[in-house]
Amino acid sequence: MPADDVDFARNNQACIEAGLAWLRACLLAEERRLAPGLPPLTRKPPAVEPEARWPWRRKAQAQQDLPPAGDAPQAEPASAGGLAEARLAFDNAAAAQPSPALVSLADGMGLNPFERDMLLLAAAPELDPDMPALIASAQGDPYRRSPTFALGMSLFKTAGWDAMAPERPLRAMQLLEIHQSGADSLLAAPLRIDERIAAYIKGLNYLDERIEALVTPVVPPAQLPPHQQQVAQQLSYWLAPDGGSGIVQLLGADTSSKRDVLATAAASAGRRLMALPAGALPAQPQDMERFLQLWQRETRLLPLTLLIEGAETHADHEDGDKPQPLPTRLPQRLPGTVFVDARFADAAWGSTAVVLVDPPLATERATLWHQALMARGIAVPDESALTRLANEFQLSASRIAALAAGVAPAANLEPPVRAAWNACVEHTAGALDGLAQRIVVRAALDDVALPPHEKQQLRRLVEHAGQRIAVLNDYGFAAHANRGLGMAALLHGESGTGKTMAAEAVAQALSLALFRVDLSAVVSKYIGETSKNLRRVFDAAEGGGAVLLFDEADAVFGKRSEVKDSHDRYANIDINYLLTRMEQFPGVTLLATNMKHALDQAFMRRLRFIIGFPFPGVAERKEIWSRVFPDPGRLDSKHLDLDRLARFAMTGGAIFNAALAAAHNAAAARADIGMPHILDAIRWELLKIGRPVAESEFAWTPANTATPVQPPVEVPA
Repeated sequence: MPADDVDFARNNQACIEAGLAWLRACLLAEERRLAPGLPPLTRKPPAVEPEARWPWRRKAQAQQDLPPAGDAPQAEPASAGGLAEARLAFDNAAAAQPSPALVSLADGMGLNPFERDMLLLAAAPELDPDMPALIASAQGDPYRRSPTFALGMSLFKTAGWDAMAPERPLRAMQLLEIHQSGADSLLAAPLRIDERIAAYIKGLNYLDERIEALVTPVVPPAQLPPHQQQVAQQLSYWLAPDGGSGIVQLLGADTSSKRDVLATAAASAGRRLMALPAGALPAQPQDMERFLQLWQRETRLLPLTLLIEGAETHADHEDGDKPQPLPTRLPQRLPGTVFVDARFADAAWGSTAVVLVDPPLATERATLWHQALMARGIAVPDESALTRLANEFQLSASRIAALAAGVAPAANLEPPVRAAWNACVEHTAGALDGLAQRIVVRAALDDVALPPHEKQQLRRLVEHAGQRIAVLNDYGFAAHANRGLGMAALLHGESGTGKTMAAEAVAQALSLALFRVDLSAVVSKYIGETSKNLRRVFDAAEGGGAVLLFDEADAVFGKRSEVKDSHDRYANIDINYLLTRMEQFPGVTLLATNMKHALDQAFMRRLRFIIGFPFPGVAERKEIWSRVFPDPGRLDSKHLDLDRLARFAMTGGAIFNAALAAAHNAAAARADIGMPHILDAIRWELLKIGRPVAESEFAWTPANTATPVQPPVEVPA
């Protein structure tokens, strides 16, 4: 234990012992003053029988339990000289350095001498188990074992009425709990010291559990990128003792970077950062006052800095009339400087400072990854792969360090950069859980059957998407413009032509997760909610690592209409927001629709690629049939006639359904999949979609024999 801690513990214990000795003397003197002819009450409370619990029986029972004069041990009367000596010993112990906890508490809370003595009196039952009996004796009632303001005014010469005022620290900071019933006055109400304050006086300084349940401690990263260090130095101004108070808005999309920068600035100022979700702020006036009192008290006991995260403001909405979800009154009343995490600046906070916090630059992220992996003994042989990793995922310094720590166990099983890439994909994909549906990627580019021109467009899309960050940074486009830099593509065609499979193939080629935006969770009948839901999706995906797929995009990206009522107005606002946000989104966005004509024309300019998925021809259908069965070992490939199967006009989705049905037919017959099973499945699939069928098309003659063999499965008339 450090020497300062040893000295503090010794001084604190001496102060507590001297203070309790002085209190005992004061209580004994008060007892003698009340009943000079009676011996002191026994310190053990009298046993109360059930019938003595009633108020009118207590006095008689108490008188019966008094010991006869001369039988109880006599306590020495406390003389004026003895009181003075005890007080002097207490004052000398309180003046020791380092200061005892009671003295530091009184100085930090601004307590006057009487308030400090009252605090010691309230803490006495928590420090000495014999104190309740002494307090009862001093009040002349064995049942009044808790201190009161009335008792303190009788004991202490420095008594003052102002200590009972609501704005004074004893009540305003909730140092004392006042248990005032309807019949008790404030003077006579029992007092109890707050548990947190009692622990502080004992030398235990920890965060109040009521605050700890709401906030999250933020630890500064081991290393901060250079351009973020400059921002941290800027924030240090508001964390200095003379930095003033108020609200500082931290702008930007990356909350983790704001945590890193502010935690570093707080640590340099000797403070601890606590993050509080905006949704955890109390909304009811009574709860607000209680939180305000507790936080004011904690900031005087511990060097704390508050960051309110997830603050939605007016600027987050296209509609300025939308009410502000976060109440600004409470943060504006909090002591010191309060930092607010917001995406955009908002004048609703009043006269506040605004600081922009950007994520680390791509080059800084590459350096952070290299240092984090090297610190764990992991060599990085492929610098180009590390550069692509840093370009794709916009992670903070603390996130990179945490993910690098998780890469170490997998470094022996796969290349370290590949392991880091997979960890980043899973991490960033987690932000989209609940907002979009993750699709397990299984298809590859070679699995997508398209005409040569469309297939070439799809490969160009993958190539451009893979190099988009390098183009922005290395070729200067990021500094030249901030819109239209993402990768948006439209996949249009009839249902079942392979649009979703193509999206899987794109995500697989880019080694990214694929998320299909659930339109049922995004589109809302309530005004303004659709834009809010879309904003959450794009915000969550901005960290990289995911491809967004808007299936049936015409439901969201439809044409704007003439405004006839408020619903038309807000529907157009949603489309306008989509147009703007899609231009700003730096990731890969795929729109899939079978109604291209229903899309607003303004989206066409913002689309980098428009890839059509035509109805597959014979060549494409033959290719699809050749790949649709996953296990060639369960296929009667000797008699498989791909040319004949390709003659049936079916989309890729219909072919897959027929192949799956054929497998069920074969499983029922306990056989491998053969042409009879496939033809029967095709027949049912065509009937399902309303296509006319000729029964002769489904007869199968193996080995070109003349006798047709009908499928084994019975077909109802």
